[in-house]
Amino acid sequence: MASLSSLGVGSGLDAETIVTKLVALEKQPADTLTTKNTKLQTQVSTWGKIQSNFSALQDAASKLMDSSFWSATTAKSSDDTAVSVTTSSGAAAGNYAVNVTQLAAAQSVASSAFTASTSTVGEGTLRIELGRYTTDNSTTPPAVTFAAKAAATAVDISIGPGDNTLEKIRDRINTANAGVSASIVTDASGARLVMRGQNGEENAFRVSVTETATAPGLSALAYSAATGATTAMSRTQTAQNAQATINGLNVSSASNTMSNVLEGVTLKLNKTTTTPATVNVDLDTASISKGVNEFVTAYNSVVSTIRVQTLYDETSKTGGPLQGNATARGLLSQMRGLISSNTSASSTFGRLSDIGIDINKDGTLSTKSSKFNDAMGKLGELQKFFAGSSETDSSLNGIGTRVKNLTKQILDTTSGAIASSTSGLNSTIKRNKDKIDDINDRAGLIETRLRKQYSALDTSMAKLTGLSTYVTAQLAALNKSA
Repeated sequence: MASLSSLGVGSGLDAETIVTKLVALEKQPADTLTTKNTKLQTQVSTWGKIQSNFSALQDAASKLMDSSFWSATTAKSSDDTAVSVTTSSGAAAGNYAVNVTQLAAAQSVASSAFTASTSTVGEGTLRIELGRYTTDNSTTPPAVTFAAKAAATAVDISIGPGDNTLEKIRDRINTANAGVSASIVTDASGARLVMRGQNGEENAFRVSVTETATAPGLSALAYSAATGATTAMSRTQTAQNAQATINGLNVSSASNTMSNVLEGVTLKLNKTTTTPATVNVDLDTASISKGVNEFVTAYNSVVSTIRVQTLYDETSKTGGPLQGNATARGLLSQMRGLISSNTSASSTFGRLSDIGIDINKDGTLSTKSSKFNDAMGKLGELQKFFAGSSETDSSLNGIGTRVKNLTKQILDTTSGAIASSTSGLNSTIKRNKDKIDDINDRAGLIETRLRKQYSALDTSMAKLTGLSTYVTAQLAALNKSA
């Protein structure tokens, strides 16, 4: 078969151009379908944008239906350096005078000085127990006893020949998960092992030692504050609870963060006070206002997106990807009808205009701050207006509830309007792709046939041309001989 570059040489015809144009004619329907698919894909993308807008609106409506949204609080302390405050769900508005008399602290003990951190201490077993020291002042002198912590288990740490230096013992304590950490402090007097527990009276500890007879010395790390107990280490800090008063009521905590004293309120005690810090807990009206504004913005995005995508621009003489689309226009009509409807969920507010939210000519919403601020003064009724819900009487559903229910239907992945429209478009795109493949396959076969035909024509024409040349030469020879 002749190559593309030589096709038509034998016949003298521009066969390559002829074949190319004939094949192009065969492929014209495929080009038309490709153009259609480009437009259909644009519509799919447009529905994706609309779906995203509806999803954002659903989220905004769901937020307005959450009871915690309407009870959100904010807190402020008159002295954050002494008492800082945060709130969570369940916090009630109120004012509290917080006086900090004592911060929580952890027990800390230190050994006598050793020559260096590599000094050998001894071998045996260290037993660390968490608990509480109690002083009985009814005796003389006062008696101190130790009571093990009920929720804790004593931890035994074996110290063998390879673990008997100060630094190795430190490492063994730190990996024992005994509720105590160890470190080494080195100064001019030498290296000392320091052991520290966790904050709170019940997190005090004692260290009992059983020495190995052939390698004594480990008892240098024994500690107990109990009366009559054997101790070698010295206590540098006593375990204690944080102590404070809240509106005159005494409160105590093992931690400097009090998260269970006032429901929904967490107080962090930073230092003791000479005068009480005032903590104010108020309803977070700013976040409520922001949530309503987010709802308005999300609704406006839905309306604006559908309007633009279905609009015909007189200036450019072009229409949006969904111009004339009945489903898109139907969704817009549904949203407008819903947002302008009346609700009986609140006895004070019936329509959006009652709370200062007006419907503009283009269908979007705008807020009148003064009227909305007045509505914010009746938060209970405002909550009902947006979040009211009834399974038996739809008139008692708030605007937020209605929007959420409608968007849920629209966004349903199997029967929703957007899913159905997108599925239909994708099916059409796939059918068109299949048709394009068929057309291209058919055009390929036609091209192969045409090339074979023109190649055969080349061969035949070449033979005829050769014969013509021969006959002409013979006639010329005869003429000369005559």
